Amino acid sequence: MEVVHSLGALSLNRNIDENAGFLLTNKKGSYCSFYNAPSSRYQGLFYFDQKTMNMYKLIENIEIAGNSRVSRLKNGFYFIERKKDEIIELFTMPKGLNSLIYEVSNQSEISLFLDCKLSADNREWGRYYEISEEKGCIIVKFTKKTDKREDSTEGVEEFILYMAIKSDKNTYTKIGRWVERHYPYDEGRNSPPFRRYAYDALRISGSRFVFSMSKSRNDAIKECGHVFNNLHEIKHNEKEDFLNLLKNEPIKKIIKNEKISKEIKIAYISAFNSLNNLIVDSNANYGLFAGFPWFFQFWARDTLISLKALSGINGEFSKKILLEYLNKIENGGRLLNLAGQQNSKNLGSSDAHGWLFLRCREVIEKINRKKEIINSIKKSMKIIWNSKNQRVKDYLKKCSLTVRKKENEYHKTLYEIESALEKSMNGLLKLHTKAGFEVNEKLETWMDTDFGNDDRKGVRIEIQALRLNMYRLMFELTQNQKYKVFENILKMKVKDKFWNGKILADGLNDFTIRPNVFIAAYAYPDLLTQKEWETCFENTLKSLWLDWGGLSTIDKNNPLFTNESTGEYIKSYHRGDSWFWINNLAALTLFKINKNKFNKNIKKIIDASTEEILWKGCIGRHSELSSAKQLESRGCFNQAWSNAMFIELIDGVYS
Repeated sequence: MEVVHSLGALSLNRNIDENAGFLLTNKKGSYCSFYNAPSSRYQGLFYFDQKTMNMYKLIENIEIAGNSRVSRLKNGFYFIERKKDEIIELFTMPKGLNSLIYEVSNQSEISLFLDCKLSADNREWGRYYEISEEKGCIIVKFTKKTDKREDSTEGVEEFILYMAIKSDKNTYTKIGRWVERHYPYDEGRNSPPFRRYAYDALRISGSRFVFSMSKSRNDAIKECGHVFNNLHEIKHNEKEDFLNLLKNEPIKKIIKNEKISKEIKIAYISAFNSLNNLIVDSNANYGLFAGFPWFFQFWARDTLISLKALSGINGEFSKKILLEYLNKIENGGRLLNLAGQQNSKNLGSSDAHGWLFLRCREVIEKINRKKEIINSIKKSMKIIWNSKNQRVKDYLKKCSLTVRKKENEYHKTLYEIESALEKSMNGLLKLHTKAGFEVNEKLETWMDTDFGNDDRKGVRIEIQALRLNMYRLMFELTQNQKYKVFENILKMKVKDKFWNGKILADGLNDFTIRPNVFIAAYAYPDLLTQKEWETCFENTLKSLWLDWGGLSTIDKNNPLFTNESTGEYIKSYHRGDSWFWINNLAALTLFKINKNKFNKNIKKIIDASTEEILWKGCIGRHSELSSAKQLESRGCFNQAWSNAMFIELIDGVYS
């Protein structure tokens, strides 16, 4: 199959030999993802209900009669085009609308396969479909009821979904039969069931189709009619939105940089676009989804790690999220892992607050730079204030009001940051500090799975580095000497207990080699000298380096190391699997410490991430992880922090 990334002079194409697919979102939480052949229960068309924060699947697959093999997949960034024999398919998912626009180049009959359910619900019984017509639309009504063959009750209604369908021909035939599907991707990642019955619902004729989803029959019909009647305008708006995205300064800098290859430029724009498409911004909810298809929640850690890159996409939105997290700090000084979500109070996070401090530091640095500019403007205004020209004086008065407004805005933001961070610091010192170290319970770090008693409970290196940055920032904000004392004491203790002259321990009395030392260097580079970091990284890379351009999540000689990804069976998850976010962060850190010494490692990581984004798995999206054995797209199809750290890496290396 040929894969094409279509972006004018930057376009790329390559023939690949794998079941590649695509993913589009509407920035309201809904998404569609289709592959050459259905290979996962998590492919299809999904509807996100913003009131309940539930994700529902509706369409399992759309098939053209007599056409099955995809010979070309084109990533248009705001649309997807596929070629099947002589027919071209076009997919568009308009922003802000729970609809999919599906077009084909010739009048065709399509087969519509449905699998309406909660995203992770694999119950087979109690699924009821009704198909009717209303106001020129085909209406699919799905009702989920309990069934004693799988549930404790019988016939209790759980939810109802509606899908309105409209085509330019609007002729259809009801089929109404169940067909068994096999999902090899799920089987490969040990995610049962590997087989499931989908509903072969309809044959529909036409060349233009709209599928609109809702829990309200009327809303589905109304939106379907609106989208169908305004196809041209809606698609034009999608194009304009993407072209506006390309005008962002970070993208413009990358495109203009002649030192950067076409492949890296396209991968960067893809990551930028992918991260942007994980934003949810509506009246009901706003935030950044951690990833599709599974992490359709606002995870504090993932969001805050991604926030620096996100600020280059939408600065005001990023600031809004940051201030929201400042308001979510709990009395113990921490953030809930799933801040603002239901049933989240049992999910401990030992590092989200540390990332919050890091991102606050970046905001403060920006504000301080802007304050310097304002001071320069005020000096210039003072010089010309005595002008005899009244028009000049009137203009200066207006300028003074603008300057004062900005100064007040910055003062307010700094005050909010300082107050919230001081609350966090007081809670952490009281409840999460022991013998000077920050301590965590099991499964509270980003490595949040337990296998072979490997749960990272205790005193962990990246958590101490984040705390050191907190102390430094609190001293800068408050000028309270106690924070400087806390910083110096903890720095001395960490270096004494964790540094043996060759590597940094992963935890207190635990010299297991893991990539968390790179997070430590990212968060608090002053922990070691440059030469010490070089030694640390040289020895760490000997144990973690994967020849294809990634890092294992544990020493390759450790008994827990697993070479091939085991998927939902968590054996390999943090004990071998190579995570793209940490690879990209590591490359950025290596660049900052000694870009010449570690040039080969940096280049290989960039090349591997670029390859994965462009040509692996879900085309144009940076996935969650890879097996240690070889470069693959595994885990979540589109992961926020993978995209974000790739953006940050390319910005850092090529700025």
